Amino acid sequence: MNYIKILIYILLINIKNVTADEIADRFKYEIGDEISYNIETILPNKAQYVSKSKLLNIIDNEEIWKVFNSPSADKRIYDRITGNWIASFKDGSEVARAIPHNGGLRFPMKKGDKWTESWTFTAAGGLISGKSEANYKIKKETIKANNKKYKTLKVEMRDPLWNSEKDRNWKKEIRWIEIKSGKIIKIHFKNIGFKMEYIATLIE
Repeated sequence: MNYIKILIYILLINIKNVTADEIADRFKYEIGDEISYNIETILPNKAQYVSKSKLLNIIDNEEIWKVFNSPSADKRIYDRITGNWIASFKDGSEVARAIPHNGGLRFPMKKGDKWTESWTFTAAGGLISGKSEANYKIKKETIKANNKKYKTLKVEMRDPLWNSEKDRNWKKEIRWIEIKSGKIIKIHFKNIGFKMEYIATLIE
């Protein structure tokens, strides 16, 4: 009897450990929800501001977000399933798009996962167009934000390619996703070709 109890205990511990290192699904926002991020820009210049977004609609598994107080976009579209970025708009015009969406997020995800994604990227009304590809790797990491600690899975982009050659402009894309909620807590993005580098932290 004691032997059976020990086996059950070990099994429960193993299940708990797996769960603690895995995110089954991204946090699903609903129409009308609002989120705010504190933005610290490094390129093109150093600045700090708060950007707010409101989920306006969900159509064919695409989330349409209205963006307030952002110099790069006033509307963005994200994939409902993965949360990956699809397109950005400014003043009624499309600024950039990834087809079907850019890589970087897939669910479920767990510590140690690795994968490669590719997509077609267009910008500037089609003047810039090419195929992007990158590897992604997940680590577990505890970060500090909002005066508290978050246990997260860190999703990091590596070895980006542009039209099958090393992409020398795209330097960094890291997202920290809280294990408990599936929310993106922090983002660090850097692309020197677009002269854009920023750190975004979710405000709760």
